[in-house]
Amino acid sequence: MEEVTAPVAKKRRHDEPECQERSEGSDLGGDADAGGIDLISLLPDEILGTIISLLPTKDAARTTVLSPRWRHLWRSAPLNLDADGALSGLERKRISIVSRIVEAHRGPARRLSLRSVRLRGIYARFDRWFRSAALNNLEHLDFAYARDGRYYGIGVDPDPRPPRPLPPSALRFAPTLRTAYIGGCDFPAVAPAAAAAPCFPRLTRLTLYGVAISEDALHRVLAGCAVLDTLGLEASSGFGAVRINSPTLRSVGFAVSAETELVIEDAPCLERLMLLDPHSGPKNVRVVRAPQLKVLGYLSDKITKLDLGTVIIQLKAPSSTASLRTVKVLVLESAGQNLDTIIGFLKCFPCLEKLYIMKTMKNTRRYNPLEPIACLDHHLRYIILNNYIGMRPDVNFAKFFVLNARMLKAMKFGVLVGCTEKWMANQHRRLQLDHKASPDAQFDFRRDYCWRNILYNKRTHDLPRDDPFDGSIC
Repeated sequence: MEEVTAPVAKKRRHDEPECQERSEGSDLGGDADAGGIDLISLLPDEILGTIISLLPTKDAARTTVLSPRWRHLWRSAPLNLDADGALSGLERKRISIVSRIVEAHRGPARRLSLRSVRLRGIYARFDRWFRSAALNNLEHLDFAYARDGRYYGIGVDPDPRPPRPLPPSALRFAPTLRTAYIGGCDFPAVAPAAAAAPCFPRLTRLTLYGVAISEDALHRVLAGCAVLDTLGLEASSGFGAVRINSPTLRSVGFAVSAETELVIEDAPCLERLMLLDPHSGPKNVRVVRAPQLKVLGYLSDKITKLDLGTVIIQLKAPSSTASLRTVKVLVLESAGQNLDTIIGFLKCFPCLEKLYIMKTMKNTRRYNPLEPIACLDHHLRYIILNNYIGMRPDVNFAKFFVLNARMLKAMKFGVLVGCTEKWMANQHRRLQLDHKASPDAQFDFRRDYCWRNILYNKRTHDLPRDDPFDGSIC
């Protein structure tokens, strides 16, 4: 027995210092004092480089002090460079750090994020960074000029402002970009039609946020996106109409001037049409062909006409002889003043499964069993009612669905007042929950939660789910 175990014990003593050296100053592979082995450091450089590229920039740089094994990895790993406040609280210092990183990096480029650096005095440096060989084959670009300490966003008027040009050198990444977020700048003029337009053969996600871009340039950029999946066009200007033709596009987030017309000419894969700012418009939305459309909203009375091909809706008094059966999720900000408005939408979208209503309305209708509403009888499963106070108009409006939605699974109330036990018991009685049409329906009351803020604080990039409006009071 001793003859077998002795060599093993001797081998362990021989290897122990090497393992401890690898693990010194690092908790990546285990506790060196406890005799743990740093297994992560044994991985190939390529795998370690991928791991490092997923870390925030500052943390990735810190891996160089873990051990001699890690010292060279960050400079050769795929670059993930984020020039935000975490890199340094001082803007001047951030600029210096970015310049040094770009000059020293020898590996491939994965992601560059420049969203907290002001234009003044450093435009030439932006251009120099973009032209650097260290950023060749960049896959993810996140670029926005800061303005008065803020970022451009929905509800932020980009004018008046001095010219803030996007360096034309940024377009050299077009062949390799997979995602692009461009904000608070003037998009460079596209070359004449005879010349080649920018081509983005790998771009799947594009957001233009607070961008000034001509209508011709916008359409030529979109035409060059062969595999685009998600498009966000928010708080931007310079165009009177947006016409979308894309065989791959699945999500559109739109929040621009009320005077801008949105036309979906041919989008066979489009599933989500999100009008993110119900207070501005656009006034006219026309969908010529989108046979897979499932999610639609926000719809508000700011939209004077919604043309969905077979269904043409005047928002204040929706009615149609035809219907659109593909839509499953509908979000209404405030369309009309009473329940008749909602019934009109339910008839236009008879297969609707989930209905968001931002504001309660008056109940002026009595349900007639001889005129059944297919959506209420067979499909509507979830209702989210926000800005609920519990007064008589709210109660009568909500009670219509309690007593008539036969397939209802859950009804959520975003409440503006305190939900005390006494108040809840009173609402239970007034809504006649004991007489609900669906025996499986559940009812949930909680403090109001504005989903619009959820959308405003996220990019269209972050909303590619079956229901991008979910995740608040749901």
